[in-house]
Amino acid sequence: MADRINGNYYRLNDAIIRQAEKLSSTANQKTTANGIKKTETSFSELLNQQLNNTVTFTKHANIRKEQRNIAVSETDLEKLGDACEKAQQKGIGNALIMMDNSAFIVNAADKRVITVMDKNELKNKLFNDIDGAVFI
Repeated sequence: MADRINGNYYRLNDAIIRQAEKLSSTANQKTTANGIKKTETSFSELLNQQLNNTVTFTKHANIRKEQRNIAVSETDLEKLGDACEKAQQKGIGNALIMMDNSAFIVNAADKRVITVMDKNELKNKLFNDIDGAVFI
């Protein structure tokens, strides 16, 4: 009797796996009213994309941002993320990103802002330890 239960269990298990594979392959593609197949991304894929595109600030950069009254909006963060991706594609490790009237020194690989300067501090400043610059 144990063999029969175990045998049925494995057959049922295999059937479940096959059905799950069918569902996952068809769930990712849906046909719209126009007959165009549209692929959907899972929540985890979307979350990973957003996390990978998120720019973070070091403690030092947050302090400088507050001291210098530099406001960074969500669209600014998206622009910084895009600039980091461009810098990565060119092989730039530490980048100077110029945006509006502010300068951000960013580790492009980690998408981490190291320091922030406003337009008043940009005069007569020397930028060292950067591999390239991105102007947005």
